[in-house]
Amino acid sequence: MEPIYFSWPDYLVVGIVLAVSAGIGFYYAFTGGKQKTTKEYLLADKGMHWFPVTCSLIATFESSLSLLGLPGEIYTFGTVIIYSFIFKPIGVIIAAKFYLPVFRKMGGISLYKYVRERYGRVIQMFMLVAGTFQMLMFCSLIMFGPALSISAVTGVNIWLAVISVAGVAIIYTVLGGLKAVLWTDTLQLVIMIGGIFVVLIYGIVDGNGMAEIWEANKLSGRLDFLEPAKFISVDPRVRHSIWGLAIHGTMVFATIYGTNQLSFQRLMALKRDRTGIYIVYGLTAFTTCAFGIFSAIIGLIIFARNKHCDPLATKDIFSKDQLYPHYVMKLMGHLPGLPGFILSAIFSASLSSLSSMMSSTAAVFLQEFIKPCFPKMTDKTATVVSKFVSLALGGVMVLLTFFAKNVGVGLFTTALAIGGALGSTSASVFVSGIFLPIVNQKGAIIGFIAGSAYSIFLGFGGLINRPYVYRYPVSTAGCNVTDVNLLTNLTSPVYDPSTWNPQSHYRSGLNGFYDISYTWIGILDMLVTVIASIIFSHIINLIKKDTEKVDSKLLSPLLTHAYCFMPKMWRDRINFNDCDEEFTDESNKSTKKESVEVLSESSEVTNSKL
Repeated sequence: MEPIYFSWPDYLVVGIVLAVSAGIGFYYAFTGGKQKTTKEYLLADKGMHWFPVTCSLIATFESSLSLLGLPGEIYTFGTVIIYSFIFKPIGVIIAAKFYLPVFRKMGGISLYKYVRERYGRVIQMFMLVAGTFQMLMFCSLIMFGPALSISAVTGVNIWLAVISVAGVAIIYTVLGGLKAVLWTDTLQLVIMIGGIFVVLIYGIVDGNGMAEIWEANKLSGRLDFLEPAKFISVDPRVRHSIWGLAIHGTMVFATIYGTNQLSFQRLMALKRDRTGIYIVYGLTAFTTCAFGIFSAIIGLIIFARNKHCDPLATKDIFSKDQLYPHYVMKLMGHLPGLPGFILSAIFSASLSSLSSMMSSTAAVFLQEFIKPCFPKMTDKTATVVSKFVSLALGGVMVLLTFFAKNVGVGLFTTALAIGGALGSTSASVFVSGIFLPIVNQKGAIIGFIAGSAYSIFLGFGGLINRPYVYRYPVSTAGCNVTDVNLLTNLTSPVYDPSTWNPQSHYRSGLNGFYDISYTWIGILDMLVTVIASIIFSHIINLIKKDTEKVDSKLLSPLLTHAYCFMPKMWRDRINFNDCDEEFTDESNKSTKKESVEVLSESSEVTNSKL
């Protein structure tokens, strides 16, 4: 499309946001401990208040993929996806109740330490490679998002924009460590919230009120969340069924808040306060879901504005991910500085995700790759190495952005497909490790390989052999109308229920597997991984008797509480020595205390007799 150029106030606003973000990195580089220890650099001295940690988690997971992708998703495919936000808090509860007690007790700076202690080094290496690849892929998409926005509204070279985003993120992450990341995320979250509310308020006013916006979307069929009967099917080929969205929403949040290195790093940086943990996860769940709802409303507002002239149909833009910045410039381009502020919100969403992922991945590289090779490395040297690792990761992310440029599908769907293909397999290993003591090392390895092959087959195969997806109607009847008053005579696009027949487009044979919705890929992958792990663990145990037991500290407290109800095969696999030692220590302390009290009383009696 023909670019709409910024005015100098817009550039000034964007420049100030980037400069302040970089400035926070410089501040923490030269204050406090000056980032000279790994504890300060990677864990913020383990003394962070719950407020910046909460803001960081929200800002990190509300990336540019959501701000750009979700409005485009609503505009094109309807609102049924918002059902997933109802179930996502359940995933947070699962993470806080079942995963975090185990991982927090384990300590350290790397979540993969748990995998090593539970299953050994081999599967840990598999998961490290898969996890790192997944993280880098996400980062490439996250960088491409704001670069796409800049290119769409200013005409700036897209690769120059990529380097600018990555450069700022690298500066404050490398210099300021996790403290800079957390406080920069807090600033960026404020900008993101401000940007969303400006668009919401201004957009509703421009659309003559929410009632008119609602009516236009209702006529076009986009308010399909009001028709739950249409999406009640359990057929996994239905792109957005209520059951699929419920399972996917729950699983995604349980994974990113329970078995994700980024969340684990922030958990370990938090002060040792159980209440603070629940506050962090409660506010994060609520705010993240609120962001999703607001982004969905923005999608409705954008359609109401373009109901007579679809910019995709007229080739003004080439991707539904550009609908949001295109709308902002069309609506607010005449207001100096305001488009720059909105674009800064997209920048902020991207920067927070990038910096957090660089910091968390650097922690994993240091703990699991570098330190084992150099066990005598000093803490000061390790901190310097971490900074160079963060720098290198930033460079790799820029190179991988070429993948995001050429992948050929929307940012939102691509990110979900990659997450489903790789993230769910790793999460499955944590699930079997925490809840299934009968799964042994070799069984877990075979299960991981089977799950990875299955998820890659479905996830990436679906990107190449994309299934049919129903798109709600648009119009170009008003594109050549210059008189605004004449637009009132045009009819809004009307949804025809007879055109809704996705079943007729389902394929047969091998391609039929690629019709399975991305919402089901994660749970199906988890079932394949866990079932394969159980079966092969049992087979291996029959062939070669495995007498090795699992420490109870590596299992969910739920299992220890339900010890009497577990099968004997499970109980025989659990080692309760660590619990016994704790009990013995407490008993010894109690005995010593009682002995001191007895001796004291005896002394008092003796003195009174004397």
